[in-house]
Amino acid sequence: MQSPIRRTVVACLVFTVLSFPGLALADRLVMKNGDVITGDVGKVEDNKVFIKPAYASEFSVDLAEVVSIEAEKIYEVELEDGSEVNARFAGVTEDGKQTLIVDDAEMNVGLTELEMAALPLAYYERVSRVDFNMTWNDGNTNNRSNLLFADTRIRVGTQRHVAELTIARDETDDVSTKKQDLARYSYNWLFNEPWYVGGTASYERDPIRDLSYRYTLGALVGRDLFKDSRKFLTISVGMGYSEQKLAGETDGGATALWNLVYEHKFRDGNLAFFHNENISYQFYADNDMIIKTNTGFRYDILANLYTTVAFRWDYETEPAPGTESYDTTLAVGLGARF
Repeated sequence: MQSPIRRTVVACLVFTVLSFPGLALADRLVMKNGDVITGDVGKVEDNKVFIKPAYASEFSVDLAEVVSIEAEKIYEVELEDGSEVNARFAGVTEDGKQTLIVDDAEMNVGLTELEMAALPLAYYERVSRVDFNMTWNDGNTNNRSNLLFADTRIRVGTQRHVAELTIARDETDDVSTKKQDLARYSYNWLFNEPWYVGGTASYERDPIRDLSYRYTLGALVGRDLFKDSRKFLTISVGMGYSEQKLAGETDGGATALWNLVYEHKFRDGNLAFFHNENISYQFYADNDMIIKTNTGFRYDILANLYTTVAFRWDYETEPAPGTESYDTTLAVGLGARF
């Protein structure tokens, strides 16, 4: 029988191991030069293995320099021949093959046969951002410029929701030159990944451009062209109904819709390029084509804070009389992700 002191010591050791991840069992990469890297293997992608050790940020090593991978988590693995399995990595065989454990059975493959390996997506995922840009000038030049952009992206299984809000205010010599409010919501369902169907709704007003209101409802069909941890590109097209009051005239009718969303991450995800565009073509009145784009970079500076540089371009082929057909904004500011 164990003494109370011995039981206490054993319990403390178990608690210590569980409490400090660095002391717990970790994934392992064995390299050709003899090095052993321990940490958390995140994925295999573009002929690289990504690992996050306890003492540093995530980094990647060339798959060609790896002898074996050991990881207890179950990954979605795609092989060079296009086959897909759910497996964990269990080291290397005597003849140099990587062992995969698939449904408790061993499967041995060459590391060069690994096209991709990633952890399964969580059933629920949400990312929200708020960007704020502000410019104030006094003295010889007296103007104010404020731009707030917020978006929330939610995925629940195969269903995705995107909500966006833009509020822009410009003022020169105490005279308003922009009062734009734009809200947009999109929904899509991945019925046969990467294909999806969905819908969209938007509302906009800008009395400076003599736009009292414009709302649009539509149905979409789209496809994800790229979707991995570094890059995402999706395109959708559709038809809908739009109604607006422009220059005191109210019109409405059928509208064609186009949407593109692109994001590409660099420098281990700290730097990201993005480009979003929405195009609608109104089959009524003067057959106005409306284009809205937002292009720029985000750079992480501290935890969930980042800085942004973005160029926004709004264009209409048939604006209200006395107003310009385009409106551009170069915005530099701060943002937060939560």
